[in-house]
Amino acid sequence: MKNVRLIYKKTGRSKFISHLDLNRLMIRVLKRSGLPIWFTEGFNPHAFITFALPLSLGFESRYDVMDFRVTDLDLSYEEIFERLKSALPPDIVAVKVYEPTTKPKIICFADFEVYVECDDENYNKLSEFLNGDEIIVEKTTKKKEVKTFNVKGKIKQFSIEKTETGAKVYLCLPAGNIENINPTIIFDSAEKSGIEFDITDVIRDKIYDENLNLFV
Repeated sequence: MKNVRLIYKKTGRSKFISHLDLNRLMIRVLKRSGLPIWFTEGFNPHAFITFALPLSLGFESRYDVMDFRVTDLDLSYEEIFERLKSALPPDIVAVKVYEPTTKPKIICFADFEVYVECDDENYNKLSEFLNGDEIIVEKTTKKKEVKTFNVKGKIKQFSIEKTETGAKVYLCLPAGNIENINPTIIFDSAEKSGIEFDITDVIRDKIYDENLNLFV
């Protein structure tokens, strides 16, 4: 049995595929590729695939991670890559395939690029908001209680730059099993403070360990 890690991009129309549907899609891709996939044992065997950090619906990604296993030890990673590359749909692109040496539980942070449309006045307001001492957001707990949190201290890195139509905001946020911050809650807070804009795209770029080393 050989462990395989696939790094792929999920862009364009594929951002509207839910995580559950992505799981089904990838199983079909693996079948279409003709790779000898390892199946779990037991009463209900199924193809063994895992995703390092599931993506929110509507988000694009330049660095998504999926692990699976093949039963043929003689298959090279180059051949596995070529088979997957030809089996994937247009908006999901294979970047590389290799043997995994790390586990997803070490993931702690993720990069996001958020593109918004706004006028100059609201760009300045958004910049001031992000540079402020507090960013108060609302989160619903497992007990269905709504609580408020200041997430400013949770933002590892950020920047904002002007574009022709508004702004591009870069955020490095907690992500993984221990803590997750969805970038949209920060912009929800900005809207509630009276800033007017429209989010046109959210792209997750890279994912990192606790020391901001790229997860591979």
